Amino acid sequence: MARASSVMTRGVVTVSPGAPLEDARALLTGNRFSALPVVDGGHRLVGILTTLDVLRAEVDGHAGAQVGEIMTREPMTMSPDAPLTILAHRLRHYGEKRVMPIVERGLLVGIVTRGDLLRPSDDRSFLDRLLGSDPVDLDVPPPDESRVGTTAGEVMTPVADLVVATPATPVRSAATWLSVNRLSCLPVLDDDNHLLGVISEADLMPDRLSGRRGPPPTRVGDAMTTGPTAVRHDVPIVKVARAMINHRFRSLPVLDDDGHVVGMVSRGDLLRAESPPPKE
Repeated sequence: MARASSVMTRGVVTVSPGAPLEDARALLTGNRFSALPVVDGGHRLVGILTTLDVLRAEVDGHAGAQVGEIMTREPMTMSPDAPLTILAHRLRHYGEKRVMPIVERGLLVGIVTRGDLLRPSDDRSFLDRLLGSDPVDLDVPPPDESRVGTTAGEVMTPVADLVVATPATPVRSAATWLSVNRLSCLPVLDDDNHLLGVISEADLMPDRLSGRRGPPPTRVGDAMTTGPTAVRHDVPIVKVARAMINHRFRSLPVLDDDGHVVGMVSRGDLLRAESPPPKE
């Protein structure tokens, strides 16, 4: 039986409780991390800092805080010997959780992310039974960049820089795109850039304990979430941030006045956004 240790990432990037939140924010946004384990001087796990924690702190006026003041304490953990079936179930079942710290005798020894479970590996049997064996063509977007603005449309990642899916996209390709680019979801569009749905890590997560029966979907159109929440391009980013905090959204499609998708705005986009200079 496959164990957590077979897929976990070792040599994890961590942060200390006394680190300035600004430094942790740079690590999160610069690496497209969704969370950072927080460890003490003995490398014992004392908490986890998520993009949601940082976004909430900034909206509430605590951008100058230290990590330990806003981190999530007593995070869920698992051991290196934990079966992948149970680990995958927990990462899928708990919607906010994308990162599972792996702890042994109180010490952080690695992490497993949803992306780790979707990433092709030498031992492909666990994923292949779920996703099939379609060939994968990678389309890597350009690096993230800071944008100046106060609305969703001004700070979003434009559609030209996005990885997007169609209903006919193989789920194997969508899973690999999500994993390689550290994305939480892809917009699913028609030929006119109308939003048909989103395909997320949770939609594709292998979960043998869910009770689902029948063959797994092979195309995005059969696995995607339909009717996703979207936001207009002119909505202020403060309002977008509060929606992400209240509803735990990770990213939102951005629509123009005619209902076409023009981009995606993520927590990372909001955390990287710079305010425009004051008018003279």
